Amino acid sequence: MVNKKLILTLYTSIMVCIGFATIIEKYRGTRFVSEHIYGAWWFSTLWAILTVASCAYFFKQRLYKRFAVMLLHLSFVVILAGALVTHLFARSGVIALHNGIPAISYVDNEGLSQQLPFSLTLKEFRIVNYPGTDAPLDYQSVIQTTGGDLESPTKMLVSMNHIGHIGGYRFFQSSYDSDGQGVVLGVNHDPYGIAITYLGYLLLLAGIIATLLSRKTQMRTLYRKALQPLSILLVLASYATPLHANSDLQTVDKDIAHRLGAIHVLYNNRICPLNTVATDFVTKLSGNASWRGFSADEVFVSWMIYYSPWEKQKIIRVKNREVQHLLGIDGQWASYADFLDEYHAYKLKDAVEAMRHGDGEIDGKALMEADEKYHLVEMFYRGEFIRMFPYRIGDDVNWYVPGGQSLPKEMPVKEQFFVKQSMDYLTESMVTGQRDRAIEIIAKIKLFQREMAGEVLPDESRTKAEIFYNTMRSRKWPVFLSLTLSLLLCVVMLVFASKRKWLTMVALSYVILFATYVTLLLGLRWWISGHIPVSNGHETMLFMAWVLLLPTILLRRKFPIVLGFGPLVGSFCLLVAMLAGSNTQITPLMPVLQSPLLSVHVMTVMCAYALFALQLLMGLQAFLLIRKKRNAELERLTALSQLLLYPAVFLLAIGIFLGAVWANVSWGNYWSWDPKESWALITLMAYAVPFHKQSFGFFQKPLNYHIYMVGAFLTVVITYFGVNYLLGGMHSYA
Repeated sequence: MVNKKLILTLYTSIMVCIGFATIIEKYRGTRFVSEHIYGAWWFSTLWAILTVASCAYFFKQRLYKRFAVMLLHLSFVVILAGALVTHLFARSGVIALHNGIPAISYVDNEGLSQQLPFSLTLKEFRIVNYPGTDAPLDYQSVIQTTGGDLESPTKMLVSMNHIGHIGGYRFFQSSYDSDGQGVVLGVNHDPYGIAITYLGYLLLLAGIIATLLSRKTQMRTLYRKALQPLSILLVLASYATPLHANSDLQTVDKDIAHRLGAIHVLYNNRICPLNTVATDFVTKLSGNASWRGFSADEVFVSWMIYYSPWEKQKIIRVKNREVQHLLGIDGQWASYADFLDEYHAYKLKDAVEAMRHGDGEIDGKALMEADEKYHLVEMFYRGEFIRMFPYRIGDDVNWYVPGGQSLPKEMPVKEQFFVKQSMDYLTESMVTGQRDRAIEIIAKIKLFQREMAGEVLPDESRTKAEIFYNTMRSRKWPVFLSLTLSLLLCVVMLVFASKRKWLTMVALSYVILFATYVTLLLGLRWWISGHIPVSNGHETMLFMAWVLLLPTILLRRKFPIVLGFGPLVGSFCLLVAMLAGSNTQITPLMPVLQSPLLSVHVMTVMCAYALFALQLLMGLQAFLLIRKKRNAELERLTALSQLLLYPAVFLLAIGIFLGAVWANVSWGNYWSWDPKESWALITLMAYAVPFHKQSFGFFQKPLNYHIYMVGAFLTVVITYFGVNYLLGGMHSYA
């Protein structure tokens, strides 16, 4: 007889092992956990025993008679079988190629040379830059293959978004020699495991579809039980008021500053308006995109012109008291001058050096944050944020800072003079109050840019859109307003539940307005960046808010409860997006991140997390209903939570395995036990357990079910935030 406790013990043990492995990896390294945990015989044995025991229980309960259930469980057996085949028979390593020299073997992960059935010869290696910049976009190797089953020599391209395939072997770009005459390619040979695993993915998709369409699952029963509205009560903190303007400080004309903010510069490997640089600069120093009533353009340009008085302004926020003590300041606001002693030496230099050698006594994160802000101003003074003069040499467009200390010899004397002198003339015009002359010089700089690099410059509409977006992203009050209104909405729905008709109309109007705002943010980022905005922590939280608000509008009639939950969770998503300040700036995507598979992968996973967040709030509301003994509402709430569990878990499963396919296409390996992959798997396993309430009576009691769902959300928190901020890994983008 198969013991359910054995299955649950094995299942839990595997999740715990994976979780501890991600922590151990942070301190002992990836290779250690790969050898002693993920690749160890005992770990594979745990999976094998769990699979055999689960299959035995599956047949004992005759679950194979339910087609959808059979497909779902069979898919995971096939996926695990594919993983086992990959583990036992796949080979991987690296091969070093030098221009014109054939290579017939590669070095595997154990340091042994493995023979290839053909030879590889590097014919060409090239670096492709981002359009209009000298920043690397892609690394491409042209490889000639001969021998083996090939009738004639064949050329193969290997790049960051294109894996080379030949004879069952796959090659992907790893690194290159500094002289460009050699490359190192990753090698992967897995002729059977990938095919078996992909078959498992297809079976999983078929099982999900069959489950959603089947009349024999619990979904239809749960759907009927969940057609009544409920609400939830949470608490919210207030926020601080902005500072007032300082009229005594020297500043440039506001209109001139904004005109200069529309000039294009090269920043973060992307051509964008100077306003974007100014917004990021002021935000990173002070925590806000404006300072004492001055816009980011006014602060940036005024500091550039009247640098001496601006060095004394308390614009840099320093939160740590120990760092404040080192700087000799009273409070959390410092000026640039406060970072320098009487000999113009950097006050934090010794503390930073001590921290880097492991001898520091001050909080390292706080010290590095202050150090970064100081060096941000240093970069500002070196002109690294105002690369505004483009010049084309061949196919490349390079951007130069005003003053032109390192201009190319190919640049004509007239253009060199303009680069060297135009900003000096502009400064003179602004200082002396010659407004018309300043506007004329700005127009000439724009004309110079169009003549030198017009085909790579963003059009005027996109530039205006980015400046408008910078204004939107820099304002925090919409986030706090949405939090406040969402809280009030929940309170009103709770108190006036009997008058739901008028309340529903008010709530719907608010949600539509809220969704329009989030849609505008996402749409602008999409238009400006040219890619779906799901590439970093800030964007994924924006998308998660949108995902919550859209179904709130669409499902309001049959599930009015979402009008209470959706806006509140969406508001918290905006809050988290705002706190991810370092990721609000828009950057170009490298080719490997431009795959549609990646976008769909991120979107499906974030949709799942959004639904898990709703279930968390439903769990908290359930505790209140249990306390008040409102059993009828509790039954409907539990049914809705269980109903949402189906799309939530299915979306997470689809997202995980789409990510695996993307990784296989891009990196040559469909599973690498990266911390975020591992915790996403833990999350999937944790939320899959309540599906088996017929086997585990624990979940048949609403209180137990909701306690578990509230606790399970911890895995989501660790997956999204814990990995990003604590564990690291390839997926750490917060």
